[in-house]
Amino acid sequence: MHTTTERSDQAEKLNLPRTFKIGSFHFGSAFSDMLTSAVWNRVLISDLGVLATPVALLSALRYLLAPLSIWAGNRSDSHPIFGRHRTPYIWTGRGLMVLGLLLTPLSTLQIAENAASLTGWVLATLAFLIYGIGTLISGSPFMALIRDRTPPSKRGQALSIAQIMLLVALVIVPGIYAAVMKHYSPEAFFRTVLIGVGLAIPFWFFSVLGEDRRGAAAPATPEAGPAVGFLPLLRMIWADPRPRAFFLLLALGSICAFAQDAILEPFGGDVFGLDVGATTRFNAFWGLGVLISMVATTVITRRRAPHEQTPTVRLGLFLSALPLALIGVVGFFKLQVLLIPAIFLFGIGFGVYTVGAIGLLMAMTTDRHAGAYLGLWTVAQLVFRGVGMALGGVLRDVVLWMTGTPSIAYGSVFVLSAFGLLVCVGILARVDAPGFAAGRAPAAASALAMADA
Repeated sequence: MHTTTERSDQAEKLNLPRTFKIGSFHFGSAFSDMLTSAVWNRVLISDLGVLATPVALLSALRYLLAPLSIWAGNRSDSHPIFGRHRTPYIWTGRGLMVLGLLLTPLSTLQIAENAASLTGWVLATLAFLIYGIGTLISGSPFMALIRDRTPPSKRGQALSIAQIMLLVALVIVPGIYAAVMKHYSPEAFFRTVLIGVGLAIPFWFFSVLGEDRRGAAAPATPEAGPAVGFLPLLRMIWADPRPRAFFLLLALGSICAFAQDAILEPFGGDVFGLDVGATTRFNAFWGLGVLISMVATTVITRRRAPHEQTPTVRLGLFLSALPLALIGVVGFFKLQVLLIPAIFLFGIGFGVYTVGAIGLLMAMTTDRHAGAYLGLWTVAQLVFRGVGMALGGVLRDVVLWMTGTPSIAYGSVFVLSAFGLLVCVGILARVDAPGFAAGRAPAAASALAMADA
């Protein structure tokens, strides 16, 4: 019977039309995220002259709230709404994101009039708080929906395709925003936000429409035992050293890869004197590199099981660290001719890393608690992505204060980030994905017994 099941899984094929339909969700995500991670931060730091630290902290706020994603994922596993496990949480979260985005032009107008405006910063904090909560409520249920609708052996591939669609969007969307707002004005920024929201909403609804079948998620099996409470479930997961090591890998990798996220566009403005449109296109070059490498890596590794992606992750870490160090050198010596190639190569390396990490992410997840595990991995990535963004802004300001030289301030962030990615290679050796995938049912039962003891 076990052999029959294995053959059945191997015979299952990925439903590409469905995968592309669900993955189109990320086009909406690109339109919304680019407003906060590329347009808003560039306007405040370079055009309005605000310090990078408060801007980076606000950009990081939603990531620091990421433990909500574990709760949302576990809730979607165990508490359906109107018989649906995933879409009620997805739609609620996206509605909050829209509300948060619509508040950003109001806050920016107040800050533009007075950089110390309490009203402006309170509105900005409220906007990013609402936006962040919405992102987290909807994020892990959406990932779980992909998992629900995909054969077990194809889940890593399905999530990789969804991520590739996000990167396609990240190549396209910056060009749209650059055309809509070449130079900052309150009217241009407000128009850009309305266009972004108006384009995001249809993608979100179309992608998940009809995909969340009643009672389809978190199937209960006789051997699975009774439902596990939220805190005991967390203790169960954390009792196993393999998920702990994987959590650390994702966390440090996110810190190092995204320390540049809030400062890359200001880097282009402050060090090289580039305008808003030119720096917004940085995302397109980076995204194009990620897109090319993700497609190529997905094709090359398509026959590998999710738990066999450790070599891919290792290669991706090396290929991400070297271009980040190069961007630092570009900043130190103001070698503008190498800036775009370095950003593109960083995207290439990050794409390889992403495909490998997605495979391990699916391997380090159990069927019964998919939402909770995926929520934990979301926390590892998002909280520490926020930490990285905040640290990048703080480090830039501290070094700028110490040296008075923007090129050294920005370059230091890139070089230290590259070193951190090399440290991740050592952590990867402690992640036993094949062992977890082969023995996760007994290990989970043992860990649960320890958690309840």
